[in-house]
Amino acid sequence: MATSRLDIRLAIDPARARQWHRALADELRRRGHSVAIALRPGGRRVPQTIGVLLALESVTGKPCPKSLGSPWAGDALSKAASVSATTPQLEIDVTGQPRADQTLRTLSPVYDDGLVEEAAVAALIAGYFPAIGIRDSNAAASPLMTHPGLDSAHRVGRSLDNLGARLVALFARAVDAVASGQTVAGNKPLAVRDANVWHASDALGALTFSARRLLKKMLARGPHWYVGWRRTVHNRAYDTLAVPAGGWTRLPDDGKRFYADPFVATYGGKTWILVEEFPYATGRGIISAVELGPNGPIDTPRPVLETGSHLSYPFIFERDGQMWMIPESAENRTVDLYRAEAFPDRWVHVATLLKDIPVGDVTIADHGGKLWMFGTVGEGDASSWDALHLWSAEKLEGPWHAHGDNPVLMDALGARPGGAFYRKDGALWRPAQDCTTGYGVGLALCQVTKLDDDGFEQEIKAVLRPGGPDWPGTGLHTLNWAAGVEVVDGCQDRRR
Repeated sequence: MATSRLDIRLAIDPARARQWHRALADELRRRGHSVAIALRPGGRRVPQTIGVLLALESVTGKPCPKSLGSPWAGDALSKAASVSATTPQLEIDVTGQPRADQTLRTLSPVYDDGLVEEAAVAALIAGYFPAIGIRDSNAAASPLMTHPGLDSAHRVGRSLDNLGARLVALFARAVDAVASGQTVAGNKPLAVRDANVWHASDALGALTFSARRLLKKMLARGPHWYVGWRRTVHNRAYDTLAVPAGGWTRLPDDGKRFYADPFVATYGGKTWILVEEFPYATGRGIISAVELGPNGPIDTPRPVLETGSHLSYPFIFERDGQMWMIPESAENRTVDLYRAEAFPDRWVHVATLLKDIPVGDVTIADHGGKLWMFGTVGEGDASSWDALHLWSAEKLEGPWHAHGDNPVLMDALGARPGGAFYRKDGALWRPAQDCTTGYGVGLALCQVTKLDDDGFEQEIKAVLRPGGPDWPGTGLHTLNWAAGVEVVDGCQDRRR
């Protein structure tokens, strides 16, 4: 939280005002700051192509009129701007028109390499995910940049929602830094382009962009995940920091379901692979298990846990001589702890560790005399791919306490958990998803360098991506190893 209260002026171009600007003002006020809205017409028109794209999406998909990316206009905006401003200590300028007056410290958003959101839209049309960040007029260094999660990059409207949600969080964090006397800066050079330029090719690209989306929808193509396993002790991906070139055996499926999020466990002298099983007929994940014999899986995975709501990511571990599991249940807005009564087929619910919060891919580490729970949270219009939250507890059943710096990391590269923690040369490591160009496109292997009540830090040592004849596809987002068995998952688009 901020160490002092600031008087802030939020400068908005009425033609570009969006709901996330209002959400930002509300969040800063919640944190104790005074915020006055200043309407400052910029004279820079939003390209009509963007309006056409959004209109097409409203026809071909479910519209979200109250989303963060939608306009903030009319009486609501005028009323918000009617409050007289005191002399501000800080300005947040979201107009996209840098002012000539540099006497007032100013924070402004950066979209990829532009100052207004059409730079981000142009990036989406060109086929890549934009970065976003905050520029501090008092900082000579580069802007503070991050990779946001865009959970529907094929939809401009939804992507603007995701960007807006993360910009609210970034600005709130930046204002707290300013209030405590810090500089808001990054270390990535950025060449800001003139976002007035919107070429004819951008319009053609926008139409192609929409056509691709409609074609994909008509063909009903989607991701089909699959699980691979191999026996290894000395050349684990943990150690080589690379996807092994061979040795994988794919866990077969019947095409009516996919398997993903594999974990390995040993119990009673037997080795088991636990997975999310996703039957297309129900559209709801369950937890299934299959025994791994000397020659491979014995039979097909069988359901071991169903709750009526979507389950995935069966984080399984042994503690106090018992087997425990925390499956992802973000759809139910809970984090639930189960204990095996008869492993792996019978589980009893022990405790609800967190309530009324959608936490993705919960993973627990025992470190520094505490238990630490990792998971990503995507509330409202925010993606669940890019904001890492931590909780700590003295015992497994809790109570669990949120970290004071949550979210401790906002970056689609290395936030969302991708497997169990492991130790390497005495250091704590974690696999984390790389969602910078889509959901689970790769895995970041991260060494945790700080984990305590004061904060969290990690260093990404390698990013693993699928490819080649031995492990083809477009996704790779879970990695685990136990008892000489390594498991991963992969993804290939296919017609369902």
